[in-house]
Amino acid sequence: MSDFEVTNKAGTSTAKIVYDPVNGQLFYNPQGNSSGGLFATLTGAPTLTASDFVLQA
Repeated sequence: MSDFEVTNKAGTSTAKIVYDPVNGQLFYNPQGNSSGGLFATLTGAPTLTASDFVLQA
């Protein structure tokens, strides 16, 4: 499982953080089995990569 994924199909992602580049929505998916919960919408839908995030236990 990847910790970060860029996709417009958040409902099928197994990543912990999912970013939809079409609408700028960020989802947190702690179980890695669905779209999780929307926690932010980034204005202008900027380009993001995994290196833009730090996951800390």
